[in-house]
Amino acid sequence: MISVLFHRSNITKLNARVIRAAGYDLDRVEHLTVMDAPDLEHVVVEDLTKMPNLKSFFITQAPLLHRIAPLPALPELRTFIITTCGLTEVPNLSHVHDKNSGNTSLAYLQAIDLEGNHIKRIPTHALRVRADQVSLNYNLIEEVPAHAFKNSQISRLSFKGNTKLKRIDDLAFAGNLLLRQLDLSNTAIVSLPTKGLENLEVLRIEKTPSLKYIPSIYEFQRLEKAYLTHHFHCCAFEFPERHNPARHALYETQLAIMTDRCGRNEQIKAQQLRKRRSTDAIDVTVTTVDAYDDISASSEEYVPWNSGEYFSDSGSFEDYDEDFREPVNKSLGVAVFADCGNFSLSRRKVQCTPQPNALNPCEDVMGWAWLRASVWLVAGAALAGNAAVLAVLLRADPAVPRFLMCHLAFSDLCTGVYLFMIALVDIRSYGEFFNYAYDWQYGVGCKIAGFFSVFSGQMSVFTLTIVTLERWFAITYAIYLDRRITLSAAAKIMVGGWLFSILMAGLPLVGVSDYSSTSICLPVESEGVGDAVYQGSLFLTNAIAWVTIVVCYVQIYRSLGGGGEKYGGRGAAAAAERRIANKMALLIGTDLLCWAPVAFFGVTALAGVPLVDVSHGKVLLVFFYPLNACANPFLYAILTKQYRRDLISLIARTGKCNWLIEKYKLAATPPPTGHTNPSAPPLLPLVDYNKSITNVQKENGDIEIM
Repeated sequence: MISVLFHRSNITKLNARVIRAAGYDLDRVEHLTVMDAPDLEHVVVEDLTKMPNLKSFFITQAPLLHRIAPLPALPELRTFIITTCGLTEVPNLSHVHDKNSGNTSLAYLQAIDLEGNHIKRIPTHALRVRADQVSLNYNLIEEVPAHAFKNSQISRLSFKGNTKLKRIDDLAFAGNLLLRQLDLSNTAIVSLPTKGLENLEVLRIEKTPSLKYIPSIYEFQRLEKAYLTHHFHCCAFEFPERHNPARHALYETQLAIMTDRCGRNEQIKAQQLRKRRSTDAIDVTVTTVDAYDDISASSEEYVPWNSGEYFSDSGSFEDYDEDFREPVNKSLGVAVFADCGNFSLSRRKVQCTPQPNALNPCEDVMGWAWLRASVWLVAGAALAGNAAVLAVLLRADPAVPRFLMCHLAFSDLCTGVYLFMIALVDIRSYGEFFNYAYDWQYGVGCKIAGFFSVFSGQMSVFTLTIVTLERWFAITYAIYLDRRITLSAAAKIMVGGWLFSILMAGLPLVGVSDYSSTSICLPVESEGVGDAVYQGSLFLTNAIAWVTIVVCYVQIYRSLGGGGEKYGGRGAAAAAERRIANKMALLIGTDLLCWAPVAFFGVTALAGVPLVDVSHGKVLLVFFYPLNACANPFLYAILTKQYRRDLISLIARTGKCNWLIEKYKLAATPPPTGHTNPSAPPLLPLVDYNKSITNVQKENGDIEIM
């Protein structure tokens, strides 16, 4: 037998004359190969019948070969391969084995490989063949129509790399009873049909982030392995009762009816055992007949399977022993015939990847009930406190401290909005989040929530640092009136803060890290150098800001006396110093507790190994991450005298609550001076007066360091 090879040939037409001219005997040709034929445009398929022993047909790298006519009967053909050519549609192979129908042991193709062409459509019945493997990888297929594989018997089918493939008709695989392996990796499908996939054993849909929903495990009677894209799809296989409650209820009902019926049919069971002369457990025999199949009865196979496997409601079951079999669930509209025996009720497990991990567990957004309640309280406190600060300060006279406090309150308000969005999603998807995971994590909502989270965190850190520096500058250089941060300078500084915060929050939207990696929409995964640099920048800026704040407060503490020794060890002065130290410790402590989660997640991302999983990280998210958003309105605004003065002034403008205003005026009336009371002590020089007031405030613990 002969193998024909045309390598780097300039032939434009492949026919019998070309093969004979090359010195080959057509009757002896078994393998026909054409490689690197840039001018080949046409294949005379009729001449292939002149090679009765042809077993393999292989053409590669023929870019001008756009179409091949329907192949005639080629009884011995086993492999048909056309790769990296210019084919625009699948050749019709349905008549390849027409003359070999009597010899069923040979009437099949081992491989049909059409990889790397420009195929856009699959004609109906073009692949009505018996084949072990059919590969349509890396083409331009956009749709798989209904009945594309009707009456086919294909064991392994692959559409890998068809990035334009978005739609597969619900009946695309109907009529193919032998399909065992299906590969739809690296496509753009959004849903997966189940007709014709009942006997599927291996399913591959990797690198396909567009797939929103995976069918219930009960639709796949024999599925053993699934290689998917999203972690939450494997959750659907692990928790079928939450994934599709209606389908799970049908399954449970079927098993309950079978158990009850078999328990009441002891006599029938004994007859079955005597007839079959076996002490083994009797299996459930199920044959599913698709309503759309018209395969001849001779090609149908009855496959026995254990009743512990999942029933399909897509067809009916054949009965070959009416004396001992009867439908047990007619009321459900699903014909199931069962032998009463020792059938297993255990659930079949599917080996699924990627498995849920520390960043993507099979749980709700808020994993615990107490955490679900707490997030509403924290979000409410952050929203209410910062809204109160903004409502007062935005109407007060402009000043640098108020200007900075408004920015701080707005950034913390964004944290409250983020938590509120997370809480809403948790309530909506309670108990079955993995059914909503795609729409949430890959939708606009998660991107907005993630943007708010990172923006508020960075803006809050930046503003707190500027507020601390402004306080340090004002207290350290209190007597130098010309050394102050002006309102225009503060505005320019905050413009830089806004630009920096928007940049850091916007980078995950353009591919640097990703908000969709977890249900809480934080960019915690780091897969490349850019992601690592981004995570490192977040961690570094927070660390620098916290160190700056600590150093500034230590300097403020030292500038105010440093321990009471300057006051001769007086108890009042020492107590004042302790009160100031306590306030500083409170400020620094809240900052540290707030930014600790950022540090944890940052180190996690940089290390590539979760130091804290998402389940426990949510505790940090709810109780520590928004701590500043809840505490800042009180520590920096509401509890200060300046805020109370601004609030009273705002109330006075309304003309209401006069009693409260009079009470505040009485409490705020200054002591009598030499002009109003002759017995008052003489006025001090300005410098001595400032020192005196500072000392009195220190003794009373009233220095405004916040």
